[in-house]
Amino acid sequence: MVEKHIKHLLYNHDCVIIPDFGGLITRYVPARINPVKHTLVPPSKKIAFNEKLVLNDGLLISTIAYANNSSKEEARQLVISFVHEVRTRLESEQRFELTDIGVFKYNHEQKLVFEYTEGDNLLEASFGLPEIVARPIRHEEPAVLRTLIKERQAAEPAPARKPFKARLKRAYHVAAGLALTGLVGTALYMLSLQTDYNLSSLYPTSLVNDEERADEKTSSVSIPVQHEATLGQPVPTDVLDASGAGMMDGADAWGDASSNTSGQEAQYAADEFVYEKAEAVEEVAAPAPVTTTVSDKDGRFYIITGGYARMLNAEFSRQEIAENGHEAKVLEPGKGSRLFKVSVADFASAEEAQAAMNTYRKSFGENIWVYNN
Repeated sequence: MVEKHIKHLLYNHDCVIIPDFGGLITRYVPARINPVKHTLVPPSKKIAFNEKLVLNDGLLISTIAYANNSSKEEARQLVISFVHEVRTRLESEQRFELTDIGVFKYNHEQKLVFEYTEGDNLLEASFGLPEIVARPIRHEEPAVLRTLIKERQAAEPAPARKPFKARLKRAYHVAAGLALTGLVGTALYMLSLQTDYNLSSLYPTSLVNDEERADEKTSSVSIPVQHEATLGQPVPTDVLDASGAGMMDGADAWGDASSNTSGQEAQYAADEFVYEKAEAVEEVAAPAPVTTTVSDKDGRFYIITGGYARMLNAEFSRQEIAENGHEAKVLEPGKGSRLFKVSVADFASAEEAQAAMNTYRKSFGENIWVYNN
């Protein structure tokens, strides 16, 4: 009798407590599809057991007393007798089945466990909904249509094979296309090796050929030309210094030599004068050695304006920056790098370099960055 009331309460309540034994808890299970059996199961309730819910909430005893028109004390005695019977059967048979709800039993650790038995659907919203079987539909063609398709396939002639010459011509065209593609790809690759690409995405500059940059460099630097004076030949005046003072000194020397010595002695004096002037020009033109390339790690912080794949292009950029009055240097690629980096200034600490960034951004843009060598 108690089992019947427990099942009835599970229809309308989410938890039914059996005093001094435990509580049965229900949870909602949505509709589901069984892909193996091809069935559609409606929503339902699944029951679990918690043996710690032993405190009497009065729900089960009040329901039994109202249904039997008896007192609550008589209903409580019925519940106590039911719990005693359940414990006795668990000790003797190691299991007790609650009809249409589940089975109580002890596990290998001698702990009470509950296994839900799917019987009646305890969800009132799904009352009357059966389990639907939905078999997959297999589309089959009519026998007459299958016969017509087979007859048509048998009547159609097999596709004629192309003659050997046509197949050979097609293979020749394919081979020629592949060869032409390979030649074009090789030419483009060789062209890319000879073309100057600026690999720095942080400081893009215009692409200029090496030959044009070399011509500009050659035209911007003045190289003194020395003419060798040969004994017994007149010395041309264009070998002297380009300034007017040099020409006047040469003329005076020539005149003094011709007036005080003979023709041969004058020739020797002029030759010696030319050599002395040439040596003086070389001494004046030779610049003081300045370190413009950094190849080793020095721990300093450089403000970099751009990176280049070739040393020649980096040197051109350094010269342009140096012409504006900055001490530009070229940092050779370190380990794991292939770029020649051009710096506009270097500092002993990162704070000093970051502080100077705003000043250099006015001249070199927002794409400069600090590099720790």
